[in-house]
Amino acid sequence: MKSILTENISRLWASMIVDEFAKNDVKDFYCAPGMRNAPLLASTFYNEEVTPYSFIDERALSYRALGKAKKENNPVALTCTSGTAMANFLPAVIEAYRSNLPLIIITADRPIELVKIDANQTINQIDIFKEFCCYTLALEAPSEALTPKRLRTLIATAIGRAKAHQRPVHINLPFREPIDATIEAISDNYLSAAKKTFEETVSKSQTYFFNNFKLNEQLRKIIEDAKSPLLVFGKFDKQANGDAYIQSLKEINIPKYIDVTSGIKYHFSLEDNLNPSFDHSEVFEAYQRNKPDLIIHIGGRLVSKHYYRYQELNPDIKIIHVTDFDEDHDPGFSNNIKVICNPLSFLDEIKTLGLNSTPIINWKTFTNTKRDIIENNDLSFPYLSKNIVEQTNIEIDLLIGNSTAIRTFDLYISADSHFPITVFSNRGVSGIEGFNATLCGLCDSDNRPKVLVLGDISFMHDLNSLYMLKEKANQNITIIVVNNHGGGIFELLPVAKEREFLHLLTTPHNHDFKDLVKSFDFINYEMIATKEDFNTSYSRAINTNSINFLEVSLNEEVNKDVYEQLKTVKM
Repeated sequence: MKSILTENISRLWASMIVDEFAKNDVKDFYCAPGMRNAPLLASTFYNEEVTPYSFIDERALSYRALGKAKKENNPVALTCTSGTAMANFLPAVIEAYRSNLPLIIITADRPIELVKIDANQTINQIDIFKEFCCYTLALEAPSEALTPKRLRTLIATAIGRAKAHQRPVHINLPFREPIDATIEAISDNYLSAAKKTFEETVSKSQTYFFNNFKLNEQLRKIIEDAKSPLLVFGKFDKQANGDAYIQSLKEINIPKYIDVTSGIKYHFSLEDNLNPSFDHSEVFEAYQRNKPDLIIHIGGRLVSKHYYRYQELNPDIKIIHVTDFDEDHDPGFSNNIKVICNPLSFLDEIKTLGLNSTPIINWKTFTNTKRDIIENNDLSFPYLSKNIVEQTNIEIDLLIGNSTAIRTFDLYISADSHFPITVFSNRGVSGIEGFNATLCGLCDSDNRPKVLVLGDISFMHDLNSLYMLKEKANQNITIIVVNNHGGGIFELLPVAKEREFLHLLTTPHNHDFKDLVKSFDFINYEMIATKEDFNTSYSRAINTNSINFLEVSLNEEVNKDVYEQLKTVKM
């Protein structure tokens, strides 16, 4: 198959652009259908170096691309036609921006003479992503005025920005007619120059980003002088180096507080000096009595809001924040020192210091008491999170929805066991949309078993993405939807006392998803109403190469009662 389309200048430019992406090792193209981006769609199809993915809905497709980006070290490309199509990308682009994921969005556009006269399917596309991209390249319509070499350099530069800053980049590309295979002459000199650029095996313009940490005397003294340090590990959205982080953290023998959005929490237990979440009031109070004198916070924001309340109440605690991106991240307004580097290189330096301290409390009795409360009650969200973790006996990727789901998984801690679970989440801006599509993007990366846990409202936000899972019908995929008939998290908050307008927050419903899911004949559906049924069905599902959908019917009064009982544990 050919990879150089020469029928007209639009197709030639598209061929060079797609080839330049491939030369920069960006080979996954998520292609929304349309006509104005037809040159790009044709070029991805005919270029054997890239893999195109397609879906009818731009929003779902963009979240699928986001899922793939979470498992890749390189950017992922996302393209669409002109007009409102690109607006549907916006939620996923915002999530990618806040999660430091390098999506590269290529939006096809109509040329300037049509945009400025209110022609059909035209808007000002250049500024829509402005606040959520680290770089924007607004090209003019293809013409011979821009040489092939300069076109490729501009494209390579944009890709380099995405790699260096780990943020979305926007390329806007207007196409004039013809945009199909209609023949329109290209000069021999230009065509010859373009063809020569395909002969190169690598890009002539490449970007490398190195930022390794070395301890200076000031930081060495601060860390070595600390008598009771606490190592906090926050949000990490790419898990390519997960094993290296796990190994490094286990070699640093001080108390650790590992957030669920780190992706690696379940590889640790109390025996590894792991601490429970500050969202347990008992833990918060214990740390008020026994304060660390130094917090080393690695990575992004935590799920726990009480961790940041703790910082605000204790401004005397010195905090070192270590991150691989230069952005203000300080919800507690408490950071004293910010270190921008490769966090693994920071951990490698800290390991050489031989730090050694113990947790402020032996948390084992506390943990086992809470476990007993969960096990001795009927089916609840804490029961689901606990048993999903503890019954997972194979390596899986676990994608967790927002609201109650992510919080209950964050509260779980193991006394003495480790579990082969890598966690993924969309906590950049914590939206509830796009999770079925994100799951599909994770599946695009490899065949490792995947589990998705989310609430009923979040599932309803992304129903159309079930269609794209059909091509994954033989993969090991388990979708667990917890149906408490509305936004259950609001029932756990103080606003629940205001019953008059609560329905506007919770969007209550009386539906189950049996008939809907069974219309997808490639998905196996089960309704779960008891703890015993859940344990049996989950164990079977995660060991089956098929798509299994477990709808868990949750009694919200029972669920609230379990949460209230969990608050009664005393140290």
